[in-house]
Amino acid sequence: MDRLVLAEYQGRHDAEGKAVGHAPKVLGEYAALTAGDFDIRILAPRCILKATSEAGRQNAKVLPHSILMKSDNSFFQKIWNKIRMFSNIKIALKSDSDTVWFFNTEFYLMLYLALFGNGNKRIVCTLFMEKFGTGFLGKIKQKIFEIAQTNMSLIISAGKSFTFKNVPYVFIPDYYCDETEYAPCRRGARLRQAVCLGTQGSEKQIEELVDRFTQIGYPLIIAGRFYDKERLEKLKAAAGENITIRDEYLSREEYLKLMGESAYVVLPYAPTQYNTQTSGVLQEALFCDTVPVSYSDVLNGNGIDGIGFEKWEDLKSDGNSLYTASDDILDIQEARKDYARLRKEVYSRDAMKAKLCEALSLKPSC
Repeated sequence: MDRLVLAEYQGRHDAEGKAVGHAPKVLGEYAALTAGDFDIRILAPRCILKATSEAGRQNAKVLPHSILMKSDNSFFQKIWNKIRMFSNIKIALKSDSDTVWFFNTEFYLMLYLALFGNGNKRIVCTLFMEKFGTGFLGKIKQKIFEIAQTNMSLIISAGKSFTFKNVPYVFIPDYYCDETEYAPCRRGARLRQAVCLGTQGSEKQIEELVDRFTQIGYPLIIAGRFYDKERLEKLKAAAGENITIRDEYLSREEYLKLMGESAYVVLPYAPTQYNTQTSGVLQEALFCDTVPVSYSDVLNGNGIDGIGFEKWEDLKSDGNSLYTASDDILDIQEARKDYARLRKEVYSRDAMKAKLCEALSLKPSC
């Protein structure tokens, strides 16, 4: 049986030590999908291992470094964080395995591979974006990314339409739809409210979101950890009475409860970034039959129907529902039929396992 190392080199966590982001979830899922077909070894910082499933803790070794997420890192703290990630990557590449799978990636892994190579390992990378920025700096980062690709054996692309120049790639979503977890979210009555869930970082257009929902008066709950507390207070001061802002780390149960009981989930992502980047929240909206609301480019880039707009001012409410132009009102029942088709054909556990087995060249038992 071939040995496969699943490596999570970032270890992002908040001030209380709780893991931030989707690394614990995908680690558990990938470990469960490949168990029995590979001799799995897991490398991850302690905060990630504490937050993942039992499958994600089997045969695990703790990587020494993790990253504290906060808004006021100094220049030297930022550099030190990059060095710590480099150290974790180096340890992973020295592991006793021919294949190392980096399943939660960002630019500094690409920089490491471009500068130092692959350590004579077969490198597999899951990528949630097609390119690393635009403009002059973006072009430099993209060139580094393309050099890094020459040191990879395979890209697992979380985006269906992504293409890469210098390495074979295959589309496999980063989440699968576990019916035991998500089916209950589709059974209850929907509340007349929208939610905005997940880490509330600087990349989200939360000011625009709060401004628009204050104007249209539709109930909105923003729930997730804010690193920038000054920004949080300004948002609370600007928010109308129809908006609730909760600065907290949501448990899995509370996250799914909010997703499942709400009519809409709003994704305030910049379209220039997320038309070529995937979103875990958007995938879980699909799993829960919750209608996503975002820029049209974000929805189209991820191939998921929802309420799309070109600018925030296009988003309107009649008191009960959200919509954009009156001649382009989403047929929610038809949209949910498409969500069901995608859950079965693209996001099911069996479909993802079969594609992973083929992509990773597992045994015929797959």
